[in-house]
Amino acid sequence: MYALKNMNDWNRMPDALKEQVFKYLDQLAAVANLSEENRIAYDKAVDRYRVSRIVEEDIRREATEERLKEGREKGREEGREEGMKKGREEERLSNALKMKAKGLDYETHFRHYRLIHSGNRKIGN
Repeated sequence: MYALKNMNDWNRMPDALKEQVFKYLDQLAAVANLSEENRIAYDKAVDRYRVSRIVEEDIRREATEERLKEGREKGREEGREEGMKKGREEERLSNALKMKAKGLDYETHFRHYRLIHSGNRKIGN
């Protein structure tokens, strides 16, 4: 009824939108002209369609949430691995510095802690 009462405002409405409104009104009129038995069948079909859309959306949302959860877990695991690797390198460097402070030669502590000569210049020669 709103659409019919406000038809004088339609001059400002885009043609594509007008077409959609008329298609919707045509559909409503067709449903209104159905017999009671057909109307009940139509309403049941619409209800089934709407329920299936809701179920599909729920499944998609749950799948997306699961993928996000898996992604977060994978990211955390990779972060832990990187942190552990960095921690081991820092511990090796710390131990090498302690060995150097005790007077052990450069090659011994690098060989012992498998530090890469070219990559660790913090100890010095």
